[in-house]
Amino acid sequence: MQVEKLSPTVFVVDDEESVRHSLKWLLGSIALDVKMYDSPQAFLDTDVSCDYGCLILDVRMQALSGLQLQEVLCERAFKLPIIFLSAYGDAQMGAQAIKKGAIDFLQKPYRNQDLLDAVNAALTQSKETLSKQSEQHKYRNCFESLSLREKEIFDLVVEGNSSKEIARILGISPKTVEAHRGRLMSKLGVRSSGELIQLSMLTNSHCLECKWASRRAN
Repeated sequence: MQVEKLSPTVFVVDDEESVRHSLKWLLGSIALDVKMYDSPQAFLDTDVSCDYGCLILDVRMQALSGLQLQEVLCERAFKLPIIFLSAYGDAQMGAQAIKKGAIDFLQKPYRNQDLLDAVNAALTQSKETLSKQSEQHKYRNCFESLSLREKEIFDLVVEGNSSKEIARILGISPKTVEAHRGRLMSKLGVRSSGELIQLSMLTNSHCLECKWASRRAN
């Protein structure tokens, strides 16, 4: 996945037609693709599938409020950053929205530049998240290419063990450990133990370790 070539989409959910068109004009002025919905249910019915973009959400709407929609989206593991707009919001409401993951909470009437700044911040966050996920996917594939012994040694290196300590733990020679260590580092494209540790943090490799440990136990 080449994140740089993707174009973002801004989704707008607001039951006021004038607000929707105003936002479409404003965001269109900086060449953003905008999709509009007149209710939370219309947005949910679309079953949006998008990895790069953000959602602009009104707070007070009929049937389902913006905050209630946020709850539903959290349950569905919706990944795009959310910007709330409200003519009736208060500090407590804003704090609740931010606590649940919203990137900003703006009061209507908002300044155009404030809205654009919020959208740009949301799109930057979305792109960074997508880029990180792409890296995780890449390195998880590399990790799965390791042999069982290489995965064992990877885990022990990340825990801070030296080659001699790993040899003692696994009952093999230090030279054999070094050979496996060299191959796994080559496969993963790293050059030091520090890079291996950073890679383990990036890929959450302990979850993968559970898989091979379970296979070994069986």
